[in-house]
Amino acid sequence: MYRTRSFPPNKEGRDFVVGDIHGHFKLLTAALNKLDFNTELDRIFSVGDLIDRGPDSIDILNWLEKPWFHAVRGNHEQMLIDCISGHGDIPRHIRNGGAWLYELQPDIQQELSKALQALPLIIEINLSSDQTIGIVHAEAPVIRSNDGWQEAKDAITGSSGEPHQRHALRTALYAREKIEQQDHTSIKGIDRLYVGHSTVPSVIRLGNVVYIDTGCSFSDGALSLVDIQTETIISISMGQ
Repeated sequence: MYRTRSFPPNKEGRDFVVGDIHGHFKLLTAALNKLDFNTELDRIFSVGDLIDRGPDSIDILNWLEKPWFHAVRGNHEQMLIDCISGHGDIPRHIRNGGAWLYELQPDIQQELSKALQALPLIIEINLSSDQTIGIVHAEAPVIRSNDGWQEAKDAITGSSGEPHQRHALRTALYAREKIEQQDHTSIKGIDRLYVGHSTVPSVIRLGNVVYIDTGCSFSDGALSLVDIQTETIISISMGQ
């Protein structure tokens, strides 16, 4: 099932969005400590690719149980789901950092797949200022040139038909067209959209789309978080 999830304004604490984590949960913990993250009041939203490449991918089961941690599904989550269901390309997954999975017991593999299947493809967060913030892994799944955020959500959930849904899923999980073309067109119907997937040297913005995967799975990369309300950026480099 492919779904979207909406969150009400956080009137008590702060909201952060974090780039691709890729199993570097110790780095994420260091970032949250630096931010004095308050687990009673604050929330963190992930653009997906929580697993593979880094040392602590198995920790995702613990993180997904935290009531203040929320994530969309990325292409690495989809690769795990596909491989465990028997429809994936296991050698490709291993080449892309998935070898850790196949060292686990089958029941743990199934538990991971089930947990990741529960992740939405799209998250939207309503701010107290009447703004709406979107989160998707790779690109907004707009199918036609005049589509906006609502049409993207309809495509993901399948309410605009199966062919549109298939196209929308590929776009949400894998697309890089907007950044490759340096397309500054804004996505209609949303104030700001945070994405990962395409590695950038520092957080960049194209129109109202913000790219926040600063490559924490590479030795010269960093894990970046953005305070959604203030748009303040914090980055923790791999060397720290």
